[in-house]
Amino acid sequence: MCALAQLFPAAPALAQNALVSHAEQPPRLIRKTTVYQAPAGVRLQAGDIVESNAGTVQIEWSNGARFALGPASSVLVLDAGAAPAASLLRGWGKFATGAPAGGRLALDAGLLSLPAAGASGILRLAPDGTELFVESGAVAVNDNGPGGARAVAVGREQYAARLSTRPLALAPRAPRLFVQQLPRAFLDPLVQVAARARAAEPKAQREIAAFDIAAWRDAGPPLRRRLAAQFAARLEDAVFRNEVEDLLADQPEWRDALRRQRAVKIRANTPINHLF
Repeated sequence: MCALAQLFPAAPALAQNALVSHAEQPPRLIRKTTVYQAPAGVRLQAGDIVESNAGTVQIEWSNGARFALGPASSVLVLDAGAAPAASLLRGWGKFATGAPAGGRLALDAGLLSLPAAGASGILRLAPDGTELFVESGAVAVNDNGPGGARAVAVGREQYAARLSTRPLALAPRAPRLFVQQLPRAFLDPLVQVAARARAAEPKAQREIAAFDIAAWRDAGPPLRRRLAAQFAARLEDAVFRNEVEDLLADQPEWRDALRRQRAVKIRANTPINHLF
């Protein structure tokens, strides 16, 4: 089987996968260690990262769940198939799900996680923490920080914030600054448009660079560990390794990856004494 066939499985296997259903500008798609351009119509796989440019991008799953990215935002697709799940890596995201019986979408952003079913809302992940506004329905939010609250109900038009220095807090309405800063496109409901998207293939552009990864430093520790494991193979490239040392060495996940890479290199360059 050729390398291209391994990277992009046969069409029937992806027919029910999530896809980029709408994009004001073609987003970036990071698959394994390669950065692609991904126009609307591209099918997604578990582990894919989708990044918007100056416009919004919408992703849809086969169960009707929708997730839109605001400008300059990123999402990791954890499950592209029957159990939709995604992690907001930076910026703004809006979600909408159908009836609780079949429209579930599991989400996390920073230290917050929530299963959304029969609900819609807006998430924001910034350096100072995570914000959530529920437009319709209700969600049960988990604070995954030390001693965090579990299954906190956040209802229609309520606002929740989990700042990096404070536990989860609820308010009856979103603060003015949140409303002023949210993408204007998020004022409209997310409608299903997947049926109109024509099938498309991503176009390879380059290998991932350290500055790409540095943009996701606000993701929670489990996600940062996952990303470091995914991209550690790139440390064999000297340019990438130097960039990581400059931009990511403050993150324990990348310090560990650099340490392991150096240890492997030392072992590979150490002569074996065959006398003992």
